[in-house]
Amino acid sequence: MSYEYDAAIDSNPFLTGGNTVDIGIFDQRGIDFLSAGFRGWSGSARQSFFIAPDEATPGYVPGPIAPGVWYIFLGFYKVSEGGCNFRVTVRCLPGGDGGATPPRWLTLADSVTLPPRPDGWYRGELHCHTCHSDGDSAPGEVVRAAERLGLDFLAVTDHNTITALADLAQQRPQNLILIPGCEMTTFKGHWCAWGLSEWIDFRALTTERMDRVMRHAAAKGALVSINHPRAYGPPWELPQADTCDCIEVWNGPWMLNNWEALAFWEKRLRQGRRLTAVGGSDAHRLTAHAQEIARIGVPTTWVYCPGAPTAQGILDGLRAGHAFVSEQPAGPQLYLSAGGALMGDRMPPPPDGEAALRVRAVGAAGLTLELHDASGLRAALPVAGDDETQPIPLDVAESRYVRAQLTEPGPGGTPVVRALTNPLYIGQP
Repeated sequence: MSYEYDAAIDSNPFLTGGNTVDIGIFDQRGIDFLSAGFRGWSGSARQSFFIAPDEATPGYVPGPIAPGVWYIFLGFYKVSEGGCNFRVTVRCLPGGDGGATPPRWLTLADSVTLPPRPDGWYRGELHCHTCHSDGDSAPGEVVRAAERLGLDFLAVTDHNTITALADLAQQRPQNLILIPGCEMTTFKGHWCAWGLSEWIDFRALTTERMDRVMRHAAAKGALVSINHPRAYGPPWELPQADTCDCIEVWNGPWMLNNWEALAFWEKRLRQGRRLTAVGGSDAHRLTAHAQEIARIGVPTTWVYCPGAPTAQGILDGLRAGHAFVSEQPAGPQLYLSAGGALMGDRMPPPPDGEAALRVRAVGAAGLTLELHDASGLRAALPVAGDDETQPIPLDVAESRYVRAQLTEPGPGGTPVVRALTNPLYIGQP
């Protein structure tokens, strides 16, 4: 199967003035929302694909070619002023069933169990892509890249398809937890679901449909995150649709408008929501090209997981908000606690209104430690040592939450964040 269209341009949101058309296919089971006969999607990354009983182009699901009506799905992401002329060519070739068996997807049950660490903290990558959508590398190559970085967990989140999970199920890394994931790439914004090993419908263009499919994924046990809600993220264009567990506040290098994503998250914190801040590289390529911006592990999400960690344990830690984000695997580490409460936990209001916060900064000498609540910046302190713990009393009588971050001056005086924590929540649920 192949297609072509005129005035074709890349899907990069910075590019305009031409056409970008996505393609996918559904089989005879139909195209109903949430119950579709999905057989694959490649966006605008490929001009042709094939499906056979025992193999298929990456991004497409092999299996029986059953009789009936099949459906080509075209998504007109960009349409130029002159319109878009297109042609789809379908070829059907004779063949047997090939003795095909259904693909076996990676599941949470496939997770290795890592040896427990005394401090219980593990670092990983939550958002990256392979050749099963628009990346340049096979899933196994991404696994090996994560291993070289010393990461503890990895989620491959290809756009609108889970076929990489079949390749990942064949991997057997001994020191890397693999987490099933997918990024739903809609024309109104992108979102991730971690923990499921089944296709999730991405055809949502309204608040009602977006909330419906997010609830559908959550009901099946998925951890759901809104991705890169910032200009050219692409942005999240359905602000009332936020039935999620997490917000990706940090996508790629910090200076790529991540302040906007941070503000998107904090707006919901001020409304009383408890949403976990996460980061992901959104890396598509492993090449060392000089212009490559997104790289595996930039940023890195750290998660607290007591005992011997597994994929489910990492997701549980994220759901609890026991996490912080650093600029890279070897970047600064930042830990926030108060008494027995970790970041993500809710602590009772101090009787006198003053909380005894404890902040530990590792690899942060020369940076500025900031404490924020719903009113904004509450304290800014220099970090002198390379592993420094500061007891900080703070009046939180009027605070719903407190969070910490490490910054340094950036271009034009705009601070660059080097690490940030999830909040400590204050008060009764």
